[in-house]
Amino acid sequence: MAMQRWRALSRVILMLLVTAHLTTWYALGVHIVGSIGIEALFAGLSRGVINAGFIFWMLVFASAMLLGRAFCGWFCWFGGYQELVAWSIGDRFKIKMPRGVLLYLGAIPFVGLGVKIYYTWIVNWLDGMPTSFSFNLANVEPWGGQQTGVSILITLVLYGPVLMYVFGRRAWCRHLCPIGALLKIFSLVRPAKVRLISDDCLGCGRCTRICDMEIDVSGEIQRYGEVRSTNCNVCLKCIDQCPNDVIAFTFRPSDIAMSPEAAVRAERQTAKRRKLSAFDIVIALLWIGLVLTFSFAGLRQNAPQAIKALMTPGLLLVFYGLALITRKVWYKFSALKQAM
Repeated sequence: MAMQRWRALSRVILMLLVTAHLTTWYALGVHIVGSIGIEALFAGLSRGVINAGFIFWMLVFASAMLLGRAFCGWFCWFGGYQELVAWSIGDRFKIKMPRGVLLYLGAIPFVGLGVKIYYTWIVNWLDGMPTSFSFNLANVEPWGGQQTGVSILITLVLYGPVLMYVFGRRAWCRHLCPIGALLKIFSLVRPAKVRLISDDCLGCGRCTRICDMEIDVSGEIQRYGEVRSTNCNVCLKCIDQCPNDVIAFTFRPSDIAMSPEAAVRAERQTAKRRKLSAFDIVIALLWIGLVLTFSFAGLRQNAPQAIKALMTPGLLLVFYGLALITRKVWYKFSALKQAM
């Protein structure tokens, strides 16, 4: 568990830096470095300003091309918050969280990313692209003035414990985060991956069961000898939990393969995870359709911040509940029809 202690330390250092940043700006009035949020990047591009957000995210994108989504697993403050919530409600209080694999919800973050880019960047360029770029690290203030007390409360409760109770650990990261979608694109070329480094794999599936991002680790290792899923946030829990130390995070490709017995076990587990219906396709289509309708009709942009915070996860929870109820009613109706 050494890696997990290092990850915990990275989150502590991150929160200290965030606190120092906000204190320097708002308490001391020193306006040197502004917001490093993704909105600052898009705002800078739309206005022709190279700001702190631009520099920060260029570094993050470069790291994604090299290491994958390590930023999500090691330095994202909201990812750290989700893990803190999961530790408190799932581990300390023994509240069981689901581990259902919803394959097609992966399209949702890309739609959210497209809407965010359009309304914070592209729509301004449609009125005229900047003819030159200036350099101003403090172009956007850290807080931005968009959030309210109510919207922050909704975010902390709904995006954290509520989503986790319904969809499992790191639910926001897996199903809704637009930044995660953007980093997926850059991480496609990453040379560093979790790879099989020994043929002593038992095919026990512990690596898959421990993965908070719901990746079929043992299945991908069996098929490719490495984890290729762009959902991997490089938390390295799978490596820490491997009983025989047969996987490692490395830049070096390997031609080592599982033994036939281990491969059979891994394939059996993969088959169980993929026995899904069109259940999650319906949820994804409903969410995407309604979000696009609200966005391009201007309803979302003109809504209060609290409603905006509620909309993204709220719609997913509503559609999930409706689809779940519909499926259960259909199964009961079918069973009743067969009994007659």
